Amino acid sequence: MVATNPYTLFGVDFGSNPGQRELIRQINEDPARKPVVFCVGAAGTGKTFAALAGALSLVRGKGAKKKYKTLFYVREPVEIGHRLGYLKGTEEDKYAPYLGPLLDNYNHLMQKARNEGVIPEKVRQPKKLKGILEDEDLMPKAYQKLPNDIVPLAPEFMRGRSFENCIILVDEAQNLTLDELQTLVTRIGEYTKMVIIGSPNQIDIPGMDEENNAFMTAYRILEPTGLVGYVELLNPMRSSFVADFDLRFVEYKMAHKKGK
Repeated sequence: MVATNPYTLFGVDFGSNPGQRELIRQINEDPARKPVVFCVGAAGTGKTFAALAGALSLVRGKGAKKKYKTLFYVREPVEIGHRLGYLKGTEEDKYAPYLGPLLDNYNHLMQKARNEGVIPEKVRQPKKLKGILEDEDLMPKAYQKLPNDIVPLAPEFMRGRSFENCIILVDEAQNLTLDELQTLVTRIGEYTKMVIIGSPNQIDIPGMDEENNAFMTAYRILEPTGLVGYVELLNPMRSSFVADFDLRFVEYKMAHKKGK
């Protein structure tokens, strides 16, 4: 009998990339021992893609091991300093444009699965999306394209909630404030895993930079508890030159800052 490679998910082999392999390993750790995982990496290192694959493989698991019921996707709606309230419409209308990275990664993952002959379980699109909208016809198109086991949430609307039996994927966390990160990690209930992903060198919030930001401060605050993991992804996945491009911008910005 051929052993199953635990790092091959949806037809994609994540085992050959040390950072992605470690990220998936920590996502699979018992949430009672490691409820929070911080993942750091530059643009193009496959942070969201690997985390989504690892989380979704658990949410869609079968049998007695299936304890995670939902994958919540949280992303701060910040672009060049603007926040959610600058856009017109309902909460869903405002948040829908920020689901592009999630949809891109999900569609890419499913395409890989089809190409490799891995047939994922068909996910029915519900008439009601986890209580967010009653009428399917009123859902923004981005929401309609999501399967019913992935639920998007803006961090501004998480205060007061408690999450159980789920995985919470927090993307672009470098744009969160310390108060927002505190709110997020204190929402964790029974059998819940939170994966916090960020690129400290791509911060869009005035007053924070790669050396001084809430994302890394939150990790340093929580690290002594022994309950949080840390993974850094280094290998570029998009193309061979992306890492060099990113580094050149970082070096320029750091030199410009010191020169002021």
